[in-house]
Amino acid sequence: MVDVVISEEAEASMEIPSHPVEKGAKISDHAWRLPTTLTMECINGDVTGTWQALTDLMAQAEPFDILNGFDLFESMMIERINPRRDVTLCQVISFSVELKEVVIVETATTAGNAGTGGDQRGQGKTTRGQVQAREVSTASGRGAQVGAAVAAAPTASSIPGLF
Repeated sequence: MVDVVISEEAEASMEIPSHPVEKGAKISDHAWRLPTTLTMECINGDVTGTWQALTDLMAQAEPFDILNGFDLFESMMIERINPRRDVTLCQVISFSVELKEVVIVETATTAGNAGTGGDQRGQGKTTRGQVQAREVSTASGRGAQVGAAVAAAPTASSIPGLF
């Protein structure tokens, strides 16, 4: 598909976040790898065929592997194509293509265990058993305040015309 590769650039990088702690000192306690990118400057003699092949490959939106002078880059997709033609390149297509590594994951599903006596977390039902009333001491603390308020509250029989 490509007659001449003029230049290649590969980039492998990490994200290393930092967080300020005591008196502004920054620490980093974790990191993760960012997707590898590859940029290639190319020239090809088949103008329309090359353009069509690149755009078709991009439209498939499926990862592919590419072997170049650096390494074998696996699971790459075309992110950008920049073709150029001018008076000096009128018979060929000159283009840059940017590729990016993609990681595609699949979610596995399994049958739940609801009703089988297994783990009931996330089932939306709480089994608490029998709840017993317990005696609250009104001799001191919060219990004394509540007990005094209850004793001072009017009863239904003490309000005229209620019953």
